[in-house]
Amino acid sequence: MEIGLRGGCENSKSNLNENYAAAELYILNEFPRKISLGEQAALSGRFDLGATYLKGSDDRGGMLAAGGDLVLGLWQGHLEFEIGFRPTWMFNHTYGEDNFGGGVQFTSHAGLAISLHNLVLNYRLQHTSNAGLYQDNPGLNLHMIGLGCRF
Repeated sequence: MEIGLRGGCENSKSNLNENYAAAELYILNEFPRKISLGEQAALSGRFDLGATYLKGSDDRGGMLAAGGDLVLGLWQGHLEFEIGFRPTWMFNHTYGEDNFGGGVQFTSHAGLAISLHNLVLNYRLQHTSNAGLYQDNPGLNLHMIGLGCRF
């Protein structure tokens, strides 16, 4: 299990009018099965839960997201590459001039993590949008850097 904090900012200048900052408390729990890819590599999955504080313009809101990650671990898990998908609930879907359409959103991400003993430094590029469920669907891209602790 890993618990940590991530923070970051948006990278969506082409489709958004506001500047965004985010902070997330996250919990990751690895599934019990791994697929060995040799002595130094393994493929695994994990449950990914996050509660995010989001600020855009003078507006503030939050998101809750829960889903799964696929993880390629190298060197006994000291370096990990991950991709994941999390259905997301956005509590406030209007920030200044930007309208994300509604509360139901989907967040996908790709990232990497470096672990030293029980501490984990991680980076994610994540995209949140509503997949066309609503008329407005600008999408939000966030660069997120985090620090976690594994138990």
